[in-house]
Amino acid sequence: MTTVELSIRGLPEWLIRDYLGEMGAAPEDGDASAPRMAADGWTVSWSTQRVQILGSSGLGLTQFDMVFTAEDADALAEVETAFMKKAQRGGG
Repeated sequence: MTTVELSIRGLPEWLIRDYLGEMGAAPEDGDASAPRMAADGWTVSWSTQRVQILGSSGLGLTQFDMVFTAEDADALAEVETAFMKKAQRGGG
């Protein structure tokens, strides 16, 4: 099993879910505090935390700590690349 861990800030969760859906993933039932989606050959789960913006007096962002998992390392690299291309767009 191969895993890739990513931390994403600045995107809302609904957009992350949309991007993953566009990549073929569908929500799985389970613990609502640890969302999980699965596609053919890979899965992704994530947790959230509030992180302070350095130099601010209390402003923060929600950070999504994501774990992508697959049996095939090459396929997982393609999933990571596809997700990051979408995430870098930032919904614009």
